[in-house]
Amino acid sequence: MSVATTSADRNPAFGLEQHGFDYIPEAERKMTLRDLAYVWVGTNAYLFFFSVGVIAFSLGLNVWQALVAVVVGNALFAYVALASIAGVRSGLPTMTLTRAPFGIHGNRANGVLAWVTSVSFEALNTVFGVFAVAALLPVLGWHNSDTGGKIIALIVVFLLSAAIAVLGHGTLVYVQRIFAVLLTLVLAVVFVYTIGGVDWGAGPKESLSTGATIALMLVGAAIVASGPLSYLFNASDWSRYLPSRTPSRSIFWTVLWSASLIAVFLGVMGVMLSSRGDMSDPVAGLRALVPDWLFVIYALAAIGGAVANNVITFYASGLSLQSVGVPLRRYQATMLDTCVATVLVVYIVFISDNFLTVVNDFLAMLVVWIGPFGGVWLMDGLLRRWTYDPVDVHAVAAGSRGRYWGWNGINLKGIAALLTGSAVCLLTVNAPFFTGPLSKQLDGADLSWILGPLVAAAVYFVIARDDVRASATVPPSHIAEAEQMDEEAAIHEGLTAPVLDPAEA
Repeated sequence: MSVATTSADRNPAFGLEQHGFDYIPEAERKMTLRDLAYVWVGTNAYLFFFSVGVIAFSLGLNVWQALVAVVVGNALFAYVALASIAGVRSGLPTMTLTRAPFGIHGNRANGVLAWVTSVSFEALNTVFGVFAVAALLPVLGWHNSDTGGKIIALIVVFLLSAAIAVLGHGTLVYVQRIFAVLLTLVLAVVFVYTIGGVDWGAGPKESLSTGATIALMLVGAAIVASGPLSYLFNASDWSRYLPSRTPSRSIFWTVLWSASLIAVFLGVMGVMLSSRGDMSDPVAGLRALVPDWLFVIYALAAIGGAVANNVITFYASGLSLQSVGVPLRRYQATMLDTCVATVLVVYIVFISDNFLTVVNDFLAMLVVWIGPFGGVWLMDGLLRRWTYDPVDVHAVAAGSRGRYWGWNGINLKGIAALLTGSAVCLLTVNAPFFTGPLSKQLDGADLSWILGPLVAAAVYFVIARDDVRASATVPPSHIAEAEQMDEEAAIHEGLTAPVLDPAEA
């Protein structure tokens, strides 16, 4: 096993992070709660959360009903706040520690889905930047810039995002401080300037029944909830550099408020401005509502927001790819993600003719997997009190199978709970191209985002709680060994990890 380099060299603010999906030693955990708050504000200060507000209003709700959907959907950031505790306690990224509830091999499918989702969000984030550049250039005097402007935007957003993400966690945290402050200030100015023209009576011309209205509000909340739910496969990735003894309550409230308030604010903006005109293009739609000088600043903020979210998404997707078993360094996996995401962006920008439809379709079906996945692993973490064995979680080689191996590398109970939750989601989802039979019986109400995580968590609790609690104690020798593990050792998947002595458990 490789010997770790000095802690000062492993995660520099402007240098290449030496960790990937391996364990972060205690001596290297220099992050603060303030840093984590900046990461979340900068991450969520982008136009995705504006667009889900626009979509919620476009369903046929009035302003007030859409606002309720925005607030209720974003309440699921409580799951994200809970998930962040796992990274602090374990020192591991999400798709590594979730081997515990699903098995070493059983979690590979989740890792693939997490990577696909990350790359999809990278593409969507970049499209927001493309929209911003395409809307900005005519204001600056470059007309007929449709194709050329989009190409420039692709290059700028991808290069900035990938460059920061490749360097790693230290650079990410430093840059997100800047994004958090600047983007929030710009968005606040735009909000104050435009709120006076909001049409509070805007909405459908014909009144709906109470049941139909509630159903539409649940659909809108489901679309909004896809935002916080989408972080359930990477929330631990950024918090794992916090000292392990950081109080759980402090972690929870820091993440909840820093992540949710900016998301709610942008969703509210999306709803309110939709009452004044077409906001299907979240950048160009604002052109008629503000003076040119403010529009230029807003467009630049939109570009910055796309970069800020892409940075953390590129970073997390590289870790997900490593967890699947692809033998790449974190920075190499990030570079691969950049190439794949480029293909998706080219499709969305130059081929797809309805961006919001693409977003809606993607987000609607994401809940079917990610909600139950999150429900299972969060319940597993609560049962084991966020204690994970950093050696056994990498023990996949012959002769080194530890407590998370399961049956042929699969934890059947975790998979069963996940599939049960997904089945409930399919029964209750209302997606653009699929409506579950129970949803049809409820006037189209979408309950997948509520029931999926809860049912999966409940099933896992019933069938797996005794096994989880029995395997929760981690031998001190494994912590000491993990302190010496580096990314290279983790990539080779625990080749030197010892077989767990049952007496140690």
